[in-house]
Amino acid sequence: MAENKRQSRLDNPEFRTILGKKLREKRLELNYSVSDISYMTTIPQNTVLSVENGKTANIDYYIEYAKAVNYPIGKLTEFGISLIPRIPLSAERKEASKLTAKIREYIIAGEFLSNGKTVAQIHDELIKLKLISPTQVSSTAIAGVMRNLANDNLVKVDGKDGRKNLYVRME
Repeated sequence: MAENKRQSRLDNPEFRTILGKKLREKRLELNYSVSDISYMTTIPQNTVLSVENGKTANIDYYIEYAKAVNYPIGKLTEFGISLIPRIPLSAERKEASKLTAKIREYIIAGEFLSNGKTVAQIHDELIKLKLISPTQVSSTAIAGVMRNLANDNLVKVDGKDGRKNLYVRME
């Protein structure tokens, strides 16, 4: 199923088609050949044509092409593309982002994580600050947020308390 979603995203080149057409128009306006673009960007000629047709998914090619023809990247917002995600976040995921915001603002930004804290200690601190109710948010949810924050290099695991990770704020 994930592959179908990915393929659907790649098969729907709304913005790529528009951008490719605009880049081609700019190339023709400058009297450049496909070979000229290929030379200036080191992008193979067949890929230049794929960019112009909106068939290439790699944004780097579009950017290099735009630089070669001096096409302002800021114009990308003028295409009238709906800025709505293909798949909106579920209510559950929106709630998780609110929990993440609370943890970032009240747990990470302060001194609370200056020395290692477990998920249970973070949970207790959120309850103490009256940011969550004891039954509203599970330690599992907080552990997920902490893993994501570690992936974003905002916190790190700095040892263990038994089998439990000790989280500290990144400096």
